Amino acid sequence: MFKNLSRREKILIVLAFVIALSAVYYFYFYQPLKSEIALMENDRDNKQNRLEIAMSFARRLPEIKEEYKNILTELEERGDYIDKDVINLLIDFREISRKNNLNLTLFRPTENANNISMAVNIEGGFREITNLLSDFKEWNYWFEFRDVNISRSENGVLLSMTVLYHDRLVDLELLNKGVETDG
Repeated sequence: MFKNLSRREKILIVLAFVIALSAVYYFYFYQPLKSEIALMENDRDNKQNRLEIAMSFARRLPEIKEEYKNILTELEERGDYIDKDVINLLIDFREISRKNNLNLTLFRPTENANNISMAVNIEGGFREITNLLSDFKEWNYWFEFRDVNISRSENGVLLSMTVLYHDRLVDLELLNKGVETDG
């Protein structure tokens, strides 16, 4: 079959075969390898940037530890680990209730030695209550939610709970030991 073709046809067939083989190599081998290399280089650059950021923090660590010690000393001199009173807590609960279209129906605080205990009732719709509970996740760890009850009420759902706001969760001596520097 190949013998019956003219020289020109043979050259065109060989040329077409070479072009087809080159196209297969380019699309199935070269291009995927090139894109994979680009992804790996991008990943390497990202990791290099993260390493540089970590190294800059590591260089600043003694400075940060010293600043942290100074803050702890200042707070210890004031006598309070965090400054929040009953009025601020009432405002916090009122604002988060309003944000979720709920009614704060009861706020009864009791100041104790190491915390402020609050009986809180909030009324509204079921979806609004669930949104409120998810918003409570964003509150810091100084709040402890106890005895959380959800029940039906005349206006939809009643959320009643006891909330403890801790003035001090950790002994300052333990915090000071955690930031000791070498040398």
